Amino acid sequence: MNTTRINPWWVVLAAGIILAYNMGVRLSTGLLIPDINRDIGISQADLAFGFAVQNLLWGAVSPVAGLLAERFGTVRVLLIGAVLYGLGMVLAAIAQDNALFFIGNALLVGIGVGATTFPIVLAAVGQKFPAHKRTLALGIASAGGSLGQFGYAFILGKISPVIGWSDTFMWFAGSTLVIFALAWLLAESKQLREERREAQISAPKRLFDWQAIGQAMKVPEYQLLNIGFFVCGFHVAFITVHMAGFVNFCGLPSSVASNSIALIGLINVIGAVTVGWAGDRWHKPYLLTLIYGLRTLLIIMLMILPPSYEVFYAFSVVMGMLWLSTVPLTSGCVAHLFGTKNLASLFGIVMFSHQIGAFFGSWWGGLLFEWYGDYSIALSLSAGLGLLAALVHLPLTPKRFAQAEFKPA
Repeated sequence: MNTTRINPWWVVLAAGIILAYNMGVRLSTGLLIPDINRDIGISQADLAFGFAVQNLLWGAVSPVAGLLAERFGTVRVLLIGAVLYGLGMVLAAIAQDNALFFIGNALLVGIGVGATTFPIVLAAVGQKFPAHKRTLALGIASAGGSLGQFGYAFILGKISPVIGWSDTFMWFAGSTLVIFALAWLLAESKQLREERREAQISAPKRLFDWQAIGQAMKVPEYQLLNIGFFVCGFHVAFITVHMAGFVNFCGLPSSVASNSIALIGLINVIGAVTVGWAGDRWHKPYLLTLIYGLRTLLIIMLMILPPSYEVFYAFSVVMGMLWLSTVPLTSGCVAHLFGTKNLASLFGIVMFSHQIGAFFGSWWGGLLFEWYGDYSIALSLSAGLGLLAALVHLPLTPKRFAQAEFKPA
């Protein structure tokens, strides 16, 4: 397949639409937890644990999917992931007990999300752009995930009260077809395919480039990026999975939760593009420190102000600017450190750290609520982790970042 003549901005558009599906479905279905709980009797703790496992699998699959994409091609991995994602949604939709819902929503969707998510898609984008334009391109593509979050949450808020959570899952499963329509645009260039073929000939017994991963794991800058992205995952999962429960606990209508998640996604379209633009001009780790610091202040605000429509919507607007804005900066840092040849697998490792955080953000949010009867402890934990993430990026000074001792992969 010859993709060398395709304008790279078409690749960005296709990547953004695929991420809109990937993230839109995943980040909106947590809003249906109260409905699923009432309909088929799965407890909130069990549902939270299932979403936590989904997040963990998403992260665990990401680096493996990245390695497979580097070995067998991006398109094949995306298509297999899309099949599993759609099948998982269908099984969850027809489930009448915890076991089948867990298999569909936690296991199959978790694997499908991991095989169609940021490391796979953004690696294809990063390969098409020079370094001085790369972070902006990554930001625009990442904004697709935010736009999908807005669109799917908005649609869910309109249709789920009418058709129910099960049919909503089925409709969302049908939208998997977008990946089949657009995946071919993310195929590697002929030059990169030839380079990988030559590498496979020279080392035929090595299925994956484990050496590149081993070298990266020894780089302190890479380790700090993993810590920061762990916190990002905790925040994203806690907010998306428990927003509906928190709004209900505060005595506000469920529409406030769906509107808040949709608003976060809509505003982050602006945030991700703006941060992508800024990342090509200013030091990326310092921008990450700013984002995590502002998240910390925002969570504290949510803790101390009386709950109201205005508070939740103000929270959503500001959080929207910060939401997935960490993605183009973090992936851009990885590309800066190691190049783009192994970006899918190396950012996949960072994504795994993100999803370990998401596992705990989803699971612990439910556990702490059941143990203490409110969300104050979980919110305090989220704020503390935000401060940690702000601090771990400070050592990544421009001088140290430029002089990191490694060989680009």
